[in-house]
Amino acid sequence: MAIDARAPGLTRRAVDEVADAGQEPDWLRAHRRAAWDVYEATPNPERTDEEWRRTDLRWLRWESLTPASPLDSLDRVPSTAPAAALSPSVTMLISAGGARVIDISPEARAAGVVALDLAEAARTQPALVRERLSTTAVTPEQGKFQALNAALWQGGALVHVPRGAVLAQPILVVTCDDAALRQPHLLASLGAGAQAAIVEWWADAETDAPALVNGATELFADSGSHLTYTHVQGLSSGTRSILSQRALVRRDATFTSTNVTVGGRFHKARVEASLTEPGASAVMNGAFRLGSRQFVDHHTTQGHLATDGTSDLLFAGVLDGRARSVYAGTIVVDPKAQRTNAYQNNRNLLLNSGTRADSIPRLEIMADDVRCTHGATTSTLEPSHLYYLCSRGLSESQARELIVEGYFEAVLDRVPHEGVRDVLRGVLTAPASTRDGATGI
Repeated sequence: MAIDARAPGLTRRAVDEVADAGQEPDWLRAHRRAAWDVYEATPNPERTDEEWRRTDLRWLRWESLTPASPLDSLDRVPSTAPAAALSPSVTMLISAGGARVIDISPEARAAGVVALDLAEAARTQPALVRERLSTTAVTPEQGKFQALNAALWQGGALVHVPRGAVLAQPILVVTCDDAALRQPHLLASLGAGAQAAIVEWWADAETDAPALVNGATELFADSGSHLTYTHVQGLSSGTRSILSQRALVRRDATFTSTNVTVGGRFHKARVEASLTEPGASAVMNGAFRLGSRQFVDHHTTQGHLATDGTSDLLFAGVLDGRARSVYAGTIVVDPKAQRTNAYQNNRNLLLNSGTRADSIPRLEIMADDVRCTHGATTSTLEPSHLYYLCSRGLSESQARELIVEGYFEAVLDRVPHEGVRDVLRGVLTAPASTRDGATGI
């Protein structure tokens, strides 16, 4: 059954139409319906809610949102996603019509990597999907947008790296289409002892039509695995986006995440890592470069649920024009999570007097044998630094750019994969005229 794109608003009927379009099994249809019930019962976010206190949603008209028509999947990666530079072992492309594998290397095939459209995976690989999809990481009960994604995601991908497999090159998952409402969903997991890097890249088709992207990313690192995950929000200037991202990290596993935001008009991200078993560790990185009237809101959680866990977070942003950022980070230590070691740091560099950066660090400590610290800094360009660089023959704009490049190195140095690190450096230091969303907002 095709989705009637003319039907106004979001309805229960649309849930069944999405399930029919994907030929989804009964258990997934029931899961969507249950999520829809949560969506209907959950009030809209308000400024009185702590998470939304500093975030203006007056632009959002819920009644105008309509599920996308399931278009044919795109057949090429947009030029804004640097597939050639990354040399990925797997390249996947997600649109409202589903996910498809554009390329897979012999190395990935030999390792048994599973890369499938999520609806197809629900039919053919239910053991990898049913117990994890919107059940433990990003759940409908977490909020209005999370429930909406669980009920009406369109274009989803499953990536699974089996036990003991090691991939030298990253897996690239690109989300791109021109629908007014896009709801991608990435479910990625590493088996015990596996090692892999996954890059999720949000791009726009060649259109200036305003859009809303409401995405969910669920990540699972099984015992002893090493998962490096990168999210790049490179949307065009008219697009607004919501991201719900959570990783569950098991015994002695290592998880490294890097969230980079350069595009879009509005971006709100909930970024979480939960260390669920002893010896788990997480490194959480963030970098954003904003201009004009861009707005970014990051809420991070370092969740320590078991003993002997470590987490280390660094989010750094550069703001120009009249851009604004909000960062709220929480370290949560469960009563059972003795011998926790956690650190959180947020840095902001303001290039213009019209910018604003709010930083709200929090600690929720319920154990007594822990080491948890946090810090936050907001600064402007130091005139003496500019003078020194200009006295060496640089123009003021060149000097400012050199300072910005150096500012992001603290984050980039924490990205384990060299190829990914080089691509991110290029994204963050590109001229404003070539960065999506940096102008015209």
